[in-house]
Amino acid sequence: MGISPIKCPVQILVALATLFPAVLCMSFASAQENDEHPGKASLPGFIEVGGVADFILSRNRFSDGESSTSTSVKQLEVGVGIEPHAWIGSEFGWIREHEEGHGKEEDGRNLGFITGSIVVGPPDGGWWLKGGVQFLPFTLFETAGFQAVHDAGIGPLETGAIVDPLSYEFGSKREKSLLLGVSLGEFQGSVYGYQGDDARSDEPRSGIGAVVGYRKHVDAEDEIAFNLSYIDDLGTLAGFQEEVFGHDEEAHGAHHNAHHGADHGAHHGADHEGPPTGSDVRMPGWAAATAIHYSGVSITAEYMISQDRYAPGVLAFDGRGARPAAWSLEVGYGFELTGRGGALALGYQGTSEAAGLGIPSIRYLSVVSVDIWKDTLSGTLEWLHDREYGTARGGSGENTNKYTLQLGVAF
Repeated sequence: MGISPIKCPVQILVALATLFPAVLCMSFASAQENDEHPGKASLPGFIEVGGVADFILSRNRFSDGESSTSTSVKQLEVGVGIEPHAWIGSEFGWIREHEEGHGKEEDGRNLGFITGSIVVGPPDGGWWLKGGVQFLPFTLFETAGFQAVHDAGIGPLETGAIVDPLSYEFGSKREKSLLLGVSLGEFQGSVYGYQGDDARSDEPRSGIGAVVGYRKHVDAEDEIAFNLSYIDDLGTLAGFQEEVFGHDEEAHGAHHNAHHGADHGAHHGADHEGPPTGSDVRMPGWAAATAIHYSGVSITAEYMISQDRYAPGVLAFDGRGARPAAWSLEVGYGFELTGRGGALALGYQGTSEAAGLGIPSIRYLSVVSVDIWKDTLSGTLEWLHDREYGTARGGSGENTNKYTLQLGVAF
């Protein structure tokens, strides 16, 4: 997950980044010369800049009666999209996110990382080639991803919640990759290759994945979509690298420090002396997702699972090798109140045989959000209930109720 040199994609990115200031200056000069109001400059039409800043106040109540309160900057995002030609687009993003730990024994952590990609393809989206440092399309809940100009498929799935879905925690991966996509009417598909540092080896590890999807537009606002994803090795995903194989991203020149205080039974963390025996064996993973939007109601769901069981020495559960799985289901409804837009969302999420990944067994959540001012300032109130795995199965046995108030600014 750390950013290391990318051969072909990065050379293109660097070249574009070098040309960008000159193009920008020329565009500004042209804009000022032709503007009816001299002295008022604006960004060229092919450049888009946007961002998000989220601030939260949260209170946790644990099953033993203890409680805690915290405030933080939940997320800062800044993205720049450049489309100098109808066939060429690029996106660069900087993301800083505060991720809270699960259970009272785990501290939160701050994540800071960069994405950057270039995509080439015809304007009609019949095919596209996208390369760079980007999120791989295994999980569709890409809550922190910037979507490129020619992206196609049914993702990303949008969540109304503040917290990242458990399927996102299970299946997210940001990596150097090259993706080829094709769109044939209502069907979309892509294949990709990736390469990056791996805790199980001193050498970079490469892999492949594929996605196929179907999207049907009923009318301008209503649609139904399905998606099936495959990745050749779940062990390369961020959660597996950190929790199972003890991947210290700071040591690999990556983007954050993580502190995990709880002992998850079969969990092989940073204190483990090297990766467990048998961890080099690739374990494929599968994911299915759907999104339905009808009459203001949205239903999004995602399910992912390993193809087979891990060796007990790598990832164990209940006395045998684990076959971890995760799912997220969310139902949302949009409304308007006193001229302001808002949304309600209810969610049910869970995992199976995933105590070693340090994520809860069950999660319930409810969310209400309201646009406070011109789609720029929004407020969100979230309640969630997490149930950790029991101590006999490698978890802490904690139940947590969490109440969070978030103010978000979009620009």
